[in-house]
Amino acid sequence: MGWKTGYAEADITPAIGEAMMSGFGRERYAAGMVSPLRAQAVVLEDGMGDRVAIVTSDVLGYSRVLVDAFRHSIELKYGIAPPSVAFPCSHTHCGPAVNFGLNFAVGGLSVWYLARLETQLVDLVGEAVKSLSPSEVEFGETSAQIGMNRRRVTADGVRSGPNPDGVYDRHTPILRITRRRSPLRVVLVNHACHPTSTGTYHKWSPDWPGAMRRYIESRVDDSRVLFAKGCGADANVVYRDRATGEYAFSRDPARSRRAGVRLGRQVVKSLEQGTFVSLTPKLRTTIASGTLSLKRARSRSATRDLALSGDTASHLTWWARQSVAYPDRRTSVEYDVQAWRLGEFTQFWLEGEVCADLGLAARALVDGPVATAGYTNACPGYISSARLIREGGYEGDTSHMAYFLPAPFAEKSEKEFLMLCRKALAGLRRS
Repeated sequence: MGWKTGYAEADITPAIGEAMMSGFGRERYAAGMVSPLRAQAVVLEDGMGDRVAIVTSDVLGYSRVLVDAFRHSIELKYGIAPPSVAFPCSHTHCGPAVNFGLNFAVGGLSVWYLARLETQLVDLVGEAVKSLSPSEVEFGETSAQIGMNRRRVTADGVRSGPNPDGVYDRHTPILRITRRRSPLRVVLVNHACHPTSTGTYHKWSPDWPGAMRRYIESRVDDSRVLFAKGCGADANVVYRDRATGEYAFSRDPARSRRAGVRLGRQVVKSLEQGTFVSLTPKLRTTIASGTLSLKRARSRSATRDLALSGDTASHLTWWARQSVAYPDRRTSVEYDVQAWRLGEFTQFWLEGEVCADLGLAARALVDGPVATAGYTNACPGYISSARLIREGGYEGDTSHMAYFLPAPFAEKSEKEFLMLCRKALAGLRRS
């Protein structure tokens, strides 16, 4: 028996006024849309009848409790166990707020929108199960770059700006599925660059991943494309300024669209000319659970001082006020590494905004074809390497305030992260 694959999708764009936009730490309400926000589900069934479900969505990133609720319903209704269900997010900053763990200043939640979204996502898995069709599943990869590392280490500390010498993960894995019913071709693309390229826009938009999907679908007959964001929390889309010759970050929809098309062209070229390996129809899945350590938190009195005297235009002040209202004495954060083996291919589904150093380190643990996708399932904060934490800056230090954590991650969190990756791989070998 070979593979079977099911596919389904839904428009998850909020109605005007239904939900607040999330990202950038600014007050934003959508006044329309550039293109619809998508949720897409792929269910894969191997030769033994075991199934996994990939549910992608154009949102910033979920809270663990939401994903637990999604998985609970999916297991009850369709019999697919939690380790076999993954929820990668595109991380668009022009999508709705969906994370209970964020600083309130990053975007307030609408529980009524979340209730509708939950129903849509769970139902998508059921629709995909109903559309299961004999398939061939293949893995390929290409090398691409639409952005640049955004951390510039200076004598005055880490500054945000394009850094040509910084780490950028060009690895672009592609899962190609060929089915016997429409859509005949389903493609999952993974690339590691931040979807912030429209800037602080006031319209719903999937950002550059949406443009990439549309381009590929326009060039590949009867196809649907899904996106999983790789480990590129410290990379943004860039362009070269014609007047100065310098690189600059993309901050408008037109440049966002061009970036997506540029990556789409590379993927289409790979689909047409690249080498793809057919995967044996056998599934294994696991989740390794643990914690990542935090640094020592600032004192309660220092937090209270910031809460009382801070600038009300700053999200830092609102972090302090939220911390006073909801004291958080955690010294570590729960963290899961979900790992799958699809035939000869290994997929890491990683929580949070994983920076490039750690994506590269996780892939180095595996012999054979492998992909790493961050922003999957829960999104508790920036998951940075020890180097980035030592250097400081947003990713390694102050981002904990955007995620309403009591303190930044400690340097030893890198070792804890990699230990969980190894634990997940060991679980795959035992399964």
